[in-house]
Amino acid sequence: MTTPGKITKTLTVFSVAVLGLVGCSSNDDAPDDAQANQLDNLMTADARPDQRAAGGATAMAIELGFEQVQPATEDEIASVREAAAERTDAARELDVEPASCAAPIAELDWSPIQASSESVTRVDFGRENFAGAGSVEVAGITEDTGGFAAAADEVAAHQQAVEQITTNCNDITMLLADESEPDWAELPYTFTAQAIETDSGSGLLWQRYPADDPNGQSTTALTLMTESEGYAIMVAFIGSEEIADAEFIDISETILASAIAQLD
Repeated sequence: MTTPGKITKTLTVFSVAVLGLVGCSSNDDAPDDAQANQLDNLMTADARPDQRAAGGATAMAIELGFEQVQPATEDEIASVREAAAERTDAARELDVEPASCAAPIAELDWSPIQASSESVTRVDFGRENFAGAGSVEVAGITEDTGGFAAAADEVAAHQQAVEQITTNCNDITMLLADESEPDWAELPYTFTAQAIETDSGSGLLWQRYPADDPNGQSTTALTLMTESEGYAIMVAFIGSEEIADAEFIDISETILASAIAQLD
């Protein structure tokens, strides 16, 4: 049986998959000077390729209206990486029907900044009147790009999990503890997912909402990932139902393509 402490973590495990650093996202109308300087540093001539790719993607996000940006610090990335195993263990203890979907669902927690790599970069972005946030992550996954031997296998495991979810676990029920309920009672949630394919990458669009109230508070997320020149790149959004609109697939594709262009 899952303990209340671990249940608490499972409430956010799906957010971690696409926005583990949501707390870093700025609520201001524009980045402050320090943040702007950090972003400029991603595009300097001596920046690493993963940094330039993330910088190019962020520049496109800003052009598309996501003017609230913040690069993740090394400490913030390290914190996410250090807590990854605990989050995955918690996710694997979710009550999921069918039970065979628990493992691939847990794998959704992975993103490129968790790769076994010395070259990882992440930038979060948002905009006013958008109930959510986006991010871009880039990681070297080959020896030449700063990746260790396990990095490519980690990417493959995530891609396999996405395929399992979109084919065999695309309409399931899970029990999540609710702090507003007596004794943290578990409530049933419906989780749906569909595969997303674009010219530059592939991924999934998923939604989670109360099984007893489809119109209740829901969470929607979109992830789009690809590999290019020895790097794994992921663009992700999480938040309100508007992320399910076709517009966000186009936005994600454009941002992803901008990251790839920096590596060509």
